[in-house]
Amino acid sequence: MTVDFVALCRSMPDVESTLTALLAAGPELRLSSYQDGAIFEIRDEAGRPLVAVEGPLLIQVPGELSRLLGPEVEPVGVPVWWVEARAASAREGAADIARRVTNTLAGRLNGVVWPLEEESS
Repeated sequence: MTVDFVALCRSMPDVESTLTALLAAGPELRLSSYQDGAIFEIRDEAGRPLVAVEGPLLIQVPGELSRLLGPEVEPVGVPVWWVEARAASAREGAADIARRVTNTLAGRLNGVVWPLEEESS
C-alpha cells in the first residue's frame, strides 16, 4: 500500500525545482531514476525504496481535479501540473518524506499539495 501526495503546480516543474524538491527528502537518502527520468525513487541508506515521484502531467480539463481528488480542490482550477509522490505505507517516515518533497515543489511553483494539510492531520 502507498500514501499518496500530489503537488498541483501553476508552473511546469523545471529541472532546478524538481531537484530542489527531491533534495528536500534528506541528505542521507539515495536517489535513482527510471523510465528515462519519468520516475524518481528515493531510497534509504540500505537501498530500500521509500518514495516514488512521478514526472509532471498537465491537467487542463475543467472539473478533472474535482473528479480525481474531490471538491475541495475545485478552487485550484486548471491548467495545473500534477506531480505525484507515492510513499511506502509500511516504511516509517516515508509519508513525511513524500509530503516534504511535494510541499517544496508546490512552494516553488505557486501550487498546493493534496491532501490539503488540514485533511491529512
